[in-house]
Amino acid sequence: MIIRLLWLNEEPKSKYYMWFKKKINPYKIKENNTKELISIGVKVSMGLPILDKANFRRSKDVAERMMVSLALFQLHLGAPIKTIEDWIEKNNLIGKLTNKETKYLHTNYEDLPEQDQIDLYWYIEAVWAFAWAGNLHENLTLNTGVEDSLASMLPNIQDGELALVFIQKYRLRQDITIFEMLDKFYRAHWYARSIKLKGKQSDFVDLDIIMERRKTLEFICYSEFEWNEISLDT
Repeated sequence: MIIRLLWLNEEPKSKYYMWFKKKINPYKIKENNTKELISIGVKVSMGLPILDKANFRRSKDVAERMMVSLALFQLHLGAPIKTIEDWIEKNNLIGKLTNKETKYLHTNYEDLPEQDQIDLYWYIEAVWAFAWAGNLHENLTLNTGVEDSLASMLPNIQDGELALVFIQKYRLRQDITIFEMLDKFYRAHWYARSIKLKGKQSDFVDLDIIMERRKTLEFICYSEFEWNEISLDT
């Protein structure tokens, strides 16, 4: 009993206690990711804290957000708004849209502000990250784009394929695996942002890719935040 009390002495009611029992040790994850990133040429700020304890979303909720992202990305590709709106309605996803995303379905793409058009383009990175989280591929990197194989993993909206079967089959990886990846992207994000501020570049990281993929992982790990509420602070 004395040993146990000493071990818990710093924070007797630690919010991480049950995590340690489940083998999700945020301190160890930070240490491992720091070593890995440094080994591939990515500098890491030792002052970055551990991530907050996660409250993971259900596979169904994640799959629905993935399908919304996929549908909205089609607007960037030139798909008719009516086609995308009808597909979203048929798949009971209207309630999953943010207010801003709802406006996308009531505004011609050419009339959207430039930043909104850019945001729609980057939805494909969210889809790629969701696909990784659902065990559909193994290549969620810090610096390379989406692979052509993605299309074969998803419902074909143009052909009217519904999302129901995909959503039912979608299963997230283990919590610890997703949390480890989020921690890695969080630490790499600091480096990618810092070199950009200095006007430098690196072959090891791409800031835009990291930001979009990290946002997706944050969405999965922290169910208390909606899609448009996610902060990407470092």
